[in-house]
Amino acid sequence: MKKFDLSGKVIIITGAANGIGQRCAYDLAAMGATIVATDIDVEGAKSTVEKIVTENGKAISIKHDVTSEEDWSTVVNVCEQQFSRLDVLINNAGIMMHIPFSICTYEDFKKQQVINVDSVFMGCKAACKLLAESGADGAGSSIINLSSVYGQIAGPMHSAYCASKGAVRMLSKSLATEFGRMGTKIRVNSVHPGPVNTELGRGALSAAAKLGVIADEEQAYEAVGALFPMGRWGEAEDVAGVIAFLASDASSFVTGAELVVDGGYSIV
Repeated sequence: MKKFDLSGKVIIITGAANGIGQRCAYDLAAMGATIVATDIDVEGAKSTVEKIVTENGKAISIKHDVTSEEDWSTVVNVCEQQFSRLDVLINNAGIMMHIPFSICTYEDFKKQQVINVDSVFMGCKAACKLLAESGADGAGSSIINLSSVYGQIAGPMHSAYCASKGAVRMLSKSLATEFGRMGTKIRVNSVHPGPVNTELGRGALSAAAKLGVIADEEQAYEAVGALFPMGRWGEAEDVAGVIAFLASDASSFVTGAELVVDGGYSIV
C-alpha cells in the first residue's frame, strides 16, 4: 500500500546509536525515509548512518544531548536548512535506572525525569512548528514518543522509571488533543514496549544480579521470557514495525493512542 511508503519523509530519531532507535533507523530508511540519526554517542550514530548509506539509504548523523534546548534547536535547524521539512519526530532516547526505592535518591529520580521526560518536552517544543508546516498539505506529520509498559503498570525497582514513562504517556495524549484541536495535523502517539532484548532492556537483570535479587542472569532471562504469553522477549524490530506504522500515512487518523508492543506481557 502506498500509505506505508515513507519515501520523501524526513525523520528525526533520537538515541539512534543502538537498540530500538538504531533498528528504527535501519527499517525506516529501507522504507524510503531520510533519517536524521541523533545521539550523544557520536560514533554510534555515525555507524548507524554508515550502514544505511552503504545499503543505498539516506541518512545523516548529529551529536545530540536530548536534555539540551540548544542541541534540539540545532537538530531542527539542520532539518530545515538541508531538507526544508520534517515529517516525523521519534523521541526514543532515554535511560532505565534499576534502583529500589529504598536507596533511590532524589538526584537519581531527577536524572530519570530530565532524560526521559524533559527531553520529550524539549523535542516536541523545538520541532512542532516545522512539523506543522511540513504536514499541512498532506496526511499530516507525526510525533512518536517512546514510553513503556512501565508507564502503564508497576515495576519493582523502577519507581523513578515508571514515573517518567507515565509522564511521557500523558504528555503525548495532551499534545495530541491540543495539536488536533488547533488544526495543526500533527499526530502524537506513544509506544509502550515490554521487556526488549537490548542492552537497556536486559540491564534490569544485571542490576538484579548485583543486588542479589537473582543468582544467574541467563536463568532469569529464560524465566522472564516464560512470562510472555507469546513465549519470548521482544526484539528491537518488533517495536520498529509499530513505529513504522505510526510514521506512515496509514496512521493518519491515529492520535493520542498508546500502542503496546509486549507480546502480552502486561495482560497476565
